[in-house]
Amino acid sequence: MKMNSDVFRLTCLSFAILQAIRGTVGCDPGVTECVRLEGYTEAQCGTCLSNTYIRLRSKGEHACLYDESAYCYYQCMIERYDLEEGPVYDNCACDTSRPLPEHSVILPLDCYSPDGTDCTWYSRCLARMFPCSGQAGYAISYRQQFCNLYAQSTLRLSRRAIAWIGAARKCLQVALVPVLHYCQVKPTCGEIETAAFDSHVPCYTNPYGGFPVCNLTVGDWSQIFWPIRKAFRRSAFVGALKSFLLTALNCDDDWQDQLASHLYSLTAVVWENTRTAGSDTVSDDELAHNIVADISSSQYWSLDWYAFAVRSRAILDSPRDQQRSELTVQVSVSFYTVVCENKK
Repeated sequence: MKMNSDVFRLTCLSFAILQAIRGTVGCDPGVTECVRLEGYTEAQCGTCLSNTYIRLRSKGEHACLYDESAYCYYQCMIERYDLEEGPVYDNCACDTSRPLPEHSVILPLDCYSPDGTDCTWYSRCLARMFPCSGQAGYAISYRQQFCNLYAQSTLRLSRRAIAWIGAARKCLQVALVPVLHYCQVKPTCGEIETAAFDSHVPCYTNPYGGFPVCNLTVGDWSQIFWPIRKAFRRSAFVGALKSFLLTALNCDDDWQDQLASHLYSLTAVVWENTRTAGSDTVSDDELAHNIVADISSSQYWSLDWYAFAVRSRAILDSPRDQQRSELTVQVSVSFYTVVCENKK
């Protein structure tokens, strides 16, 4: 009798997932199953997730079949890659004859359906599942810092900018939900860091339910960008800001012209022994930040700036004991004052 019940349950699950989120009433939220579906070459994981999250994640492309279904199964290959057929990638694949590994941490249900308004989601959910340290831990704490910064009412922002921020905050949280219900192998802290940084450009350019950052005025963009800069610790590079600036550089000609007048570059010769800090190797972006920080300190700069590396090449004719590289650094200088003056 138990065998027949299991077969029926699996059959219902397969049908639910096969139809690109055909919902089932009463699946257990957060539970992951391993199923083989028509159209795919291998079995894959499917997780019972909220209809609200599925709509957000797919930008309205998928939803539970039945309106009364608050939860239904979402297969890994659609959730992560938007693929309804074909091969199953390694981080989605599973074996139906073997039980899936149990997660070491049981998270609250709202962790799987964030709305972007609760900034503690990063500490309650992401950091609890992945208690990372170092740069990966900072990537998580930065997300919460970003979220909290824009929860403050002291920033002078237009209604349109506030709407964009709300959509971007929601997008940045929803983008990381898939790592919380991993299939066979728990992601490493390095993979969490990469996933966190990789989601910034998509969430800036096309946030869920929002509009691209390029649709903001340059004044709004400046008010958003520079408060983020002030929230960073001095020597740490945060890939999010680099992504933010590079995204803005892809906006229309007027945007690019205004930004270009406040972008500068410099070239520095770097000895390789300066690339280590204790037991860690300093990245090109961290090195770029440190170089400009020293310059700004010695020259008593009174303006805000942000720096990152755009190119690094070895100097081949340098002696073996004096290996050097040429580092090209891009520096962005705050232009908020100029924008305000132009409005007068």
